[in-house]
Amino acid sequence: MVKEISGVQGGAEERVAELEHTLASLREDSEVAHVLLGLSGVLAEVRSVEDTLDLAVQTVAGVFSADRCFVATYSGEDPAFRIMAHTGFEPDEVAQLRRLAGTPEGLPLIRAALDRNAPIFVPDVSTEPLIATDDIGTRQLGALVALPLVRWGEEVAGLRIEFKQSREFGAKETAMARGIARLLGVALVNARRFNMLASLRSFGLSVARKLSLSSVIEDVAWGAVELLSGDSAKVYFLDATHESLVEAGAYEDQPKRESEPMARIDLQAEPWDALMRGHAVVTSKLGTEEAPMSVVAAPIPGEQTAILGAVLVFFRRRLASSPEEVEALNVLAGQAGMAVENANRFERQRQVARSLQEGLLSTEMPEMKSCTVAAVYEPASGDKDIGGDFYDVFELADGRYGVAVGDVSGKGAEAAARTVMVKYMMRAFAVGDPSPGAVLSQLNDALAREMDDDRFATLVYGVLDPKSMKFTIARAGHPPPMLYRRETQTVDALESIEGTILGAFEDQDFMEADFSLAKGDVFLLYTDGLIEARSDEGFYGRRRIEEALKKHGAEMTMQELTKQLYKEAAAWGTIGDDTVIFALQCKGEA
Repeated sequence: MVKEISGVQGGAEERVAELEHTLASLREDSEVAHVLLGLSGVLAEVRSVEDTLDLAVQTVAGVFSADRCFVATYSGEDPAFRIMAHTGFEPDEVAQLRRLAGTPEGLPLIRAALDRNAPIFVPDVSTEPLIATDDIGTRQLGALVALPLVRWGEEVAGLRIEFKQSREFGAKETAMARGIARLLGVALVNARRFNMLASLRSFGLSVARKLSLSSVIEDVAWGAVELLSGDSAKVYFLDATHESLVEAGAYEDQPKRESEPMARIDLQAEPWDALMRGHAVVTSKLGTEEAPMSVVAAPIPGEQTAILGAVLVFFRRRLASSPEEVEALNVLAGQAGMAVENANRFERQRQVARSLQEGLLSTEMPEMKSCTVAAVYEPASGDKDIGGDFYDVFELADGRYGVAVGDVSGKGAEAAARTVMVKYMMRAFAVGDPSPGAVLSQLNDALAREMDDDRFATLVYGVLDPKSMKFTIARAGHPPPMLYRRETQTVDALESIEGTILGAFEDQDFMEADFSLAKGDVFLLYTDGLIEARSDEGFYGRRRIEEALKKHGAEMTMQELTKQLYKEAAAWGTIGDDTVIFALQCKGEA
């Protein structure tokens, strides 16, 4: 009987122990579920990859009550890691960690976790041969966990959790580690999409502002590399036969390790024939086993043709590109197509405006025994459209000469057309009454009626008597002329001659001033592009022009002088506007 009772009691104790174990497991499962649910809520907001990684190391360190945590990535091409986010490290520890990660043999435990696609737990680092002595020796390190964080495309990341003291890891920690890896994987996929959308938006805003085709090509190649984290990118345009693509420009993220001889692509051959049908191409068949090469290509759509060209992103590795990345490149190529069309339209408009400008500046300089005249016109540096700068010299009915340098506001063909109007209105008014004040007054009233409220012109107009070398000038909002006196080797900026801009208000009077030129004296006119040349020191300014005029006024011909003045300003800084420089020198002969 006693034995019977003892057997019953033993069975009850086993069931109680089993029940307690089950309850403990349920409590652990509940704790793990609670932790993962909380982490899921934290990561639910879509962030950039960088912000997601920063949040991950902070959160995971707290979940495991760890002392330190960091995330490292590598591209698959380079065995070295890059530290992307960290917490709990001192500055010198971070520096040492970066050096360690940058070596081919660095962080082998994270590499092992990635190879196994499973977390690795190390209760005591002193017993783990995969951990380098350098990794342990620079700081207190007792235990750690390595998680294979995520794979997106061919980019690989791992997360390492560090503890100063050795410790045991159980089923609860294993479950949390696996759950955290899954959650962070989803969060980083979403973050990658967020980054791509942000890159596309930034690229679209940037490339839409570019007006030259060369700048568009540079932006497209750079933007494609940034978007897909590629090694290089090339932009191609359709050739005249519509059977090939010809390379137009490229961007290289890293120094080339091998040649990419794809200067021309045959659109009749696979897989590139898909581009003519408007389809993207993804291929990993370009390289060799020793030097793998992958490409993602998207057609650049056109308005008049099926495609204008294509953008190709190169990867020096085998690539498993996601549908989202291919679609992102398609969007970028669509934005590129609009930018290319806009740049082509702008270039056509620029050519029309340049033709008008050249016609305006084709003034035949009259031959005068008493003076020599020269002028230079230089277009703005960079991609800026042409302005309304002009100069003019014409003979009046009484044998005197009208001399003018002006600048009409605005850019492009519209400004060129208004410049034609200003130039020939000025000549017409000079026929009736050539005096400078009267010409500017009549021209001002006419422009105030003809031009829009936000348009205006500046002008210096003068009348020269070639016999007496007497000059009468008036100024309308234009930079003041300069007068170099050879006898005294001084320069006078004639800024006391006042007058408002043309076209802003009707019924304006314009002051006149008279002076005479002696042998060797130089009369200089210019537009504001010259004085507004800019460097880190600020604007070029009138003072530097005066100094150059003093230095060269006596020794150079007028053609040499005008070119030299422009050359010195351009060497000093960037000239961001079209520039006219006009010089007249008295020869002292009647």
